[in-house]
This record gives sequence, structure tokens and C-alpha cells, in this order.
Amino acid sequence: MPLTLMEGNEAIARGAVAAGCRFFAGYPITPATTILNHMLAMLPPLGGVCIQGEDEIASISMAIGASYSGRVAVTGSSGPGISLKMEAAGWAGMAEVPLVIVDVQRGGPSTGMPTNVEQSDLNTACFGSHGDNPRVVLAPADVEDCFYTAIEATNIARKYNVPVFILSDQAIASRIEAFAEPDLEKVCQDITPDFTPVADYKPYDLSAPDGIVPRVVPGTRILSGRYPIATGLEHDELGHPTSSPKLHTQMSAKRRKKLQALAATLPAPKIYGPSEGNVLLVGWGSTQGPIREAVDRARGAGDSVSSIHLRSLSPLPPGLENIFSGFHHVFVVEMNDEGIYGFGGQLASLLRAHLCNPQIRGITKTDGLTWKVKEILAAVKTKLATDSKPAQP
Repeated sequence: MPLTLMEGNEAIARGAVAAGCRFFAGYPITPATTILNHMLAMLPPLGGVCIQGEDEIASISMAIGASYSGRVAVTGSSGPGISLKMEAAGWAGMAEVPLVIVDVQRGGPSTGMPTNVEQSDLNTACFGSHGDNPRVVLAPADVEDCFYTAIEATNIARKYNVPVFILSDQAIASRIEAFAEPDLEKVCQDITPDFTPVADYKPYDLSAPDGIVPRVVPGTRILSGRYPIATGLEHDELGHPTSSPKLHTQMSAKRRKKLQALAATLPAPKIYGPSEGNVLLVGWGSTQGPIREAVDRARGAGDSVSSIHLRSLSPLPPGLENIFSGFHHVFVVEMNDEGIYGFGGQLASLLRAHLCNPQIRGITKTDGLTWKVKEILAAVKTKLATDSKPAQP
């Protein structure tokens, strides 16, 4: 089987191009800059456009315009730049314009540690916006997964008309891996806009049971003569601004139902190791490798340890409560702070809130370095030893 060799940022760029992306706008920022570099090399020969905007706000705004015109566009940055993009991401959510936003996480906050790794942008990706603005968040686990996640993100954005965040990180961005060369004849797709005339079109049709309305791109002839508009204001079914309490409630529900429909299609995560036991390690992003090796070493020493790895972080996949119920301890391993209450990092907090399960606790660190297997094993041992101590009278 032929192999290909590349870094994570290149894999995201190539995956997006394979998915049909022909527009990228970004601004240089470590460690996301090489996505811009790769897009600059790939898009013009394919008739596409790659633009370095004057700043992050301009970049996402240009990408939204390109997506609105009929083709899913991509923008990318790291933590500080993602913060600047959030107002425009809210516009894309309100107008229901498909968009892919890549966040290559680094140590933070602020300028932080630009060349170090951290997983501290999860809350920003899931909740970092004004108002109720549902969005999709995916996290690739390795370089190969970066390629296919970019394709998946593009397809989800197109089908559900939502912003989709790809949460990569510095450890994957600059890591070079070999993986099976993709079958480009199977994975490449043409998403050129279809301008076939339609009888009528309501982009925010409230009669859609799951909230999903296939897009008709600007320039398409609408035989009824009723042409919609797009706005960041709340709107009726044709996009006309409204302050109707009833319509705002209905449109908020419509935007929510799309993600609920997506959640129902997600597969339950596969368990690495037995489906029942003492300890379950939960990870996301670039932590997959060391977590799985920790499981192998622990089981080799006779300990009952398994793991799962989450790729879809918003919405979360179904069936997690059934998986967690098979274990005495659930530890979420991630590279961020344990939080002000000390029970876990950002994914641990998200899972506890989702499942109302205090059994879920975190194993975290914030030294800007990737997890070592021995660190994970030592942290598990410490957690278990603390649990076994008798309560103080």
C-alpha cells in the first residue's frame, strides 16, 4: 500500500481541497500559518483563491462571503485569532451560512506560548460566541485524521448550513507522519454551485422538521420571484429582519434542531480495550497515542484500564452514559487547567454537565508539552490512591 508523508496542517489543507474548497482566507499566526502557505500553493492552480487578509476579522468575513456565494470556504487561525473571528462566526450561525474554521491550539491565554501545545480552546469553540449560536466542533486525533476531518467538516457545513470548527493543536500541526495514501478518486468531490432554477425558496423554512433546508445559492433563478436576503438580524423565513418574539423562539429552535439531527447520526465511540473494567481514560485530539500506549502498558501490568477517544465534541456522540456505566472510574486526559473547582479540564467539565455524572474527573497538565505515557500512568495511580483513602472523621 503506497504511503504519503506530511504534517498535520498540510493534511488539513489537502483534505479541504479534496472536499471541494476553493477559497481560503487567513492571517499568519503560529502554529496555524502553514495552512495558509499550503493553500497558497494549491488553490490558484485549481482556479481557487487564497487571500491573506489584513487581519483575522477580515479573513473570516471574506470566507463567509465566499461560502454565501455557493461554495464552502475555510479560514484558520490559533487561539487569539479565533477570538477575533467570533463575532463573524455568530453572523454565519444566524444567517446559516456553511463555513469551516480551523483552530490550531497553542498555549494561552493571550500570546501565551505560541510554540507549545495546549488544548484550552474547547470552551471557545463550543461556547465562545454571543447569543445562542450552535456550532459543530470536531477534533482530529492524528495527521491522517486531519485529512479526513477536513472533508467531514466541509460535508457537515454543507448539509447543515452551520459553522464547523476543527480543533487541531500544535502537536499535530507540526508533526510529520506517514499514512496510507488516500484514494483521491473516491474522496475528492466537486461542490461547484448548482444554478438550476427552482420554483420557490425559503432559506429559513420553519416547516423543515429537523431545521435543515438545502441551500439555493445566490444567482439561482427563483420562479416565484420571491428572492430571500441574508442578515445578521433575526429574520423570518425569507430572511427579512424581524423582532417578533414568536419568530425568534422558532428560529432559535430551528438552529438548535439541526445539531440535534446531526447528533442522532453520530456513531458511538469505540472502546480501546474491554468494554467493562476499573478505569476508563477519555481523550480528544493529539492525546490519542500516549493514552492508548498507557492502556497497553497498564493492561500488560495486570491493571483493568480501557480508553475511548472523542472526535465530535459538539454535539457529543450518543451512548456515552452506557459506556461510562461499565467502569468504576472515568478520567478525562487533556492538556488544559483543572478548573477553579478542581474536578477536571474543559472536556471533563463538558461531559459532567452533559451527563450529570460526578464520576467523571480530569487528569490535566499545563506545561505546554505533550503527554508522556509515564505521566498518565502516574496520574491514574495517584487518583486511585486518593480514592482508596478512608474519609476523615
